[in-house]
Amino acid sequence: MPATDLRPMTLGEVLDRTFTLYKSHFWLFAGIMCLPFLLLYFAQVAIASIGAVGRAGGRAAVPSPTFLLGAMGGFLIALVLYLIMIGIAQAATIFAVSDLYLGRSATIRSSFGQVRGKILRTIGVIFLVGLIVMVGLIALIIPGIYLMCRTGVAVPAAMLEDKYAGEAVGRSMELTKGFAMQMFLIFLLTWVLAIVAATVFQYPFTLLRLMEVARHQTVPFAFLMLQYLASFISSVLVGPIATIAFSLMYYNLRVRKEAFDLQHLIASLPAGSQPLPPVPGAPSAA
Repeated sequence: MPATDLRPMTLGEVLDRTFTLYKSHFWLFAGIMCLPFLLLYFAQVAIASIGAVGRAGGRAAVPSPTFLLGAMGGFLIALVLYLIMIGIAQAATIFAVSDLYLGRSATIRSSFGQVRGKILRTIGVIFLVGLIVMVGLIALIIPGIYLMCRTGVAVPAAMLEDKYAGEAVGRSMELTKGFAMQMFLIFLLTWVLAIVAATVFQYPFTLLRLMEVARHQTVPFAFLMLQYLASFISSVLVGPIATIAFSLMYYNLRVRKEAFDLQHLIASLPAGSQPLPPVPGAPSAA
């Protein structure tokens, strides 16, 4: 796949390039996405270990209030860290896609390195988009879905154009005007892929666990480890796909609406070279 093939793409071409990029750089994207889900895996293992130790020690089935407060506090801390790392991993994936799309090399280290200094901005954009979508869903569900589609490239805009949360949301609304249906189909496809991955990797363990509980038997610790591992694998496998697709869609919309391909070509010309003649209808590269 030519990494510098900058041209308007159909939705099918965006998805084809998404899976081609994902397949050819699988370990790059899986390595980036490992960070948040590895934290979640260790948190699940820690909780299961505490339960297993308690049962082995013959402790009372009802935990003390102090234990419950400590467990709840630990869970909330782990949840906050997990959400922050999800945002960081998403931003790093966006930078990796951008580098590959523009013909540059990308590594896990360089992708995370570009997020440095933008972590709060990433979290701010994700929080604002989530708030907007939630309000829309509360309204009548359909407005929430529509707003989700229109704000789908807010994080790429924030990272790649160095915009703050409000500006990034406005930029996404501008770029996705007239393309809400294509954005919805990308969301739908990635949701279906997540369901399929969960069905293959997680649901068999969940079903067996429910059967053990129904028979009033304690679920073995080793079984829980396998279940959490299956969840980790499915999440890492599917996690990068949506971010890759929306990052490519961001560039596709810029090429379609702003002639980004010409702007990138002009910017990449050696110093002192003859400038390209202006293209009728194309915006200024300045």
